[in-house]
Order: sequence, then structure tokens, then C-alpha cells
Amino acid sequence: MGKTRKCPHCGTPTDDKLQIVSVADNASDLQREVAIANMPESLRQEMRDKLPKAIEINENPSASQLFACIRIAVVDDIVELDRLAGALRGKGITVSAEDVAEEAVSQGLLIRTNDGKYILLQ
Repeated sequence: MGKTRKCPHCGTPTDDKLQIVSVADNASDLQREVAIANMPESLRQEMRDKLPKAIEINENPSASQLFACIRIAVVDDIVELDRLAGALRGKGITVSAEDVAEEAVSQGLLIRTNDGKYILLQ
């Protein structure tokens, strides 16, 4: 009988029958692979073809890309940091939402409110 191992991520004991079904380079790829692995085997290839590929990481976004994310996050002329963070993640941008919002304030695009939200100036 083989030696019991532990998952390096969660610490759950495993046995020698552990099978690696996929390897992921980033969280986006991991999410995709887990979703596919949890599907019935007959649907996996179809889903693999339909699920979007990993988002390309953008560590040096242009000002226009950042402004596009601000526009995506706007609801009734208000920008909340969690929505902005989601828009940035969706575009693969690694800059923090707070840094983007504060830069937009310094550029005169947003005004910070007392409740931690931002108003888009049009």
C-alpha cells in the first residue's frame, strides 16, 4: 500500500489513486478547468470549446483602457470600488480599483464622496 499524501493547497489526505486531470497556470485557468472537470464526461469537450479562454493579464494598461473600465463600472453616474475592481479584472488589468479611482480624481474625471463612492464627471 502506498504512502498517504496531502493536497499541497488544502491539506486533505489523498491516496495513490489521486489523478491529476489538468494543470492551470493562473486562477482564471483553474476556474475553467474545475468547471470542466465537474461536468459529465460526455459534455466536457463541448464545454471546453464553449468556455472562454483565460483573460490575458494587462499590467500596463493605457489611460483609455482604464477609463473604459470606469465607464463599465458606472451606475447612475456613481462608481463603486467593487464594481470598478470587477471591470478591471474582467479586462485582465492588475492595477487596483482604488489606485485607478484616485488617479481619475486627480485627473478631474471623478469626485470622491464621503461614503467611499465616486461620482463620474461628464
